[in-house]
Amino acid sequence: MKAYILVAWALVIGLSLPAMAQQSPHRYVAFFNYSEAAVKAMTETPQDRAAQAAELAESFGGKMEAAYWFPAGSDYDGMVIWTFQDVVSEEALGLFARATGNFTRIKSLSVMTGEEFKAAMEKAKNVKTSYTPPTSTKQ
Repeated sequence: MKAYILVAWALVIGLSLPAMAQQSPHRYVAFFNYSEAAVKAMTETPQDRAAQAAELAESFGGKMEAAYWFPAGSDYDGMVIWTFQDVVSEEALGLFARATGNFTRIKSLSVMTGEEFKAAMEKAKNVKTSYTPPTSTKQ
């Protein structure tokens, strides 16, 4: 009888661990500037770059939520919003994109929903630590 209970318990733990390890996806916004060669190629052969960005995200296990382009004269040529399960995948995509030589600048930021930001505020409010800031007069 004990052996059956142990086997059942092992199955419950074995089946629940992958579900517990599942993380909610991280959302990122990436701003970018195209190289002059990329701009020249796109004006000579207009194409749907949003479809290419979505396919690129999927290649790295992510999902593109939106893509936007900015008018000429902006600090960036455009931005994409995408989700990845981990920071390594998002960083790998950025490295891949930079290596193509089609971008002169890419800036990626992790973003949060209002609910996630509120949870961060709650955590900051409730944390207990012995840390003292450099400006503290405590010795």
